[in-house]
Amino acid sequence: MEFIKLNIYTQSQELETLMTRLEDLGVSGFEIHDAADFNSFLENGMKGGNGFSDLAAWDYVGEELEPLKTQETHLTLYLTTDEQGKELLDKVYVLCADLRIDKSVVREEDWADCWKEYFKPFKVGERFLIKPTWENAPETERLILEIDPASAFGTGQHESTRLCIEMLEGVIGSECTLLDIGCGSGILAIGALILGADSVVMIDVSENAVKVARDNAIQNGFMDDRFTALCGDITKSAELLKQIGEEFDVVTANIVADVIINMSGLFPQFLKEGGVLITSGIIEERLEEVITALEASDGRDSSKLKITEIRKDSGWCAVKAVKSAD
Repeated sequence: MEFIKLNIYTQSQELETLMTRLEDLGVSGFEIHDAADFNSFLENGMKGGNGFSDLAAWDYVGEELEPLKTQETHLTLYLTTDEQGKELLDKVYVLCADLRIDKSVVREEDWADCWKEYFKPFKVGERFLIKPTWENAPETERLILEIDPASAFGTGQHESTRLCIEMLEGVIGSECTLLDIGCGSGILAIGALILGADSVVMIDVSENAVKVARDNAIQNGFMDDRFTALCGDITKSAELLKQIGEEFDVVTANIVADVIINMSGLFPQFLKEGGVLITSGIIEERLEEVITALEASDGRDSSKLKITEIRKDSGWCAVKAVKSAD
């Protein structure tokens, strides 16, 4: 089924009046796109203000929401393509004669993919160009990483993911092995393979994320002799720990501060002596807690994690640590 999609552009202070007038015409529903409202949520709601007290523990806003920070304020509405819808369309144009309106026709099944219009090829770090699978790559000497996150986390646009990729560029070499905990779309593990890693293990608690990560690895030309994708919670499953098995040269965990803190004692057992941990998804306010937890963690061989680098970007932090017996 097809619908007429209208984006009607206005000012934040005019939204309520516009919605009331459209409702009077018979428009029954809207999508509200307002950067001011979204930024108010980020600044106040996540701290428990503005009535969002139950969200006070949120550290993380998914990177697919990043475009909302700078969007132009507008209402989106959908009208049917029958005679009734066309009559209503004419009335909307008369009412909004002084406003800019973008009109398009969409299929109902395409709505779930509307976010894709915001995802374009972009550079990360010194070596990568990340591009969605549905876009053509520009001419470049950079390493191309193709990704389709579907409903999993990880396009590379979020600061935490970019920080991890930048750190990976300096630690991945040939014959390197990597474990990616909370792999999401698989972007970090696949990036490691592109950089020359011998093999990677990707793990996530979401079955869908594991499927997406596997599909993305194949999309980038890697077969299952180079990667393993597992589903489960390594903090609760002894069987899963057995499946992971070996110690790795590099472990990545782009998650959130609380999970990193809770898992801090596990990281050393996954690392070889001299192995590197790269962890992110940490808001700056939680950085010291994470550092304290990582530095206090002990491996089975009494080894420790030594913090060697901290990077920050727009309030987000990534921490690199090395497993050392000293």
